Amino acid sequence: MNRIPRARRRLLRLYERAIDRLDEFDRRVFLGHRVEELSYRQLAERHGVSVHEIEQAMIRSLRVIAQTVDRKNRSRWQFWRR
Repeated sequence: MNRIPRARRRLLRLYERAIDRLDEFDRRVFLGHRVEELSYRQLAERHGVSVHEIEQAMIRSLRVIAQTVDRKNRSRWQFWRR
């Protein structure tokens, strides 16, 4: 049986929560690019927007994900700053 270590499961849950925090359009763009492996041009055609809007959606998505994951990880190490 292939078990995922606890730390990796915890990190996966953090990423899932971060993706859940995205607004609907940003989530569809992010998952379309990262999961379905669509190009920005393909996503722009699919959603009827410009490539620039897709780029901006990805930037917003990555920012939310990074802030969510970083905030959770940083809180575990706060005691080092004292």
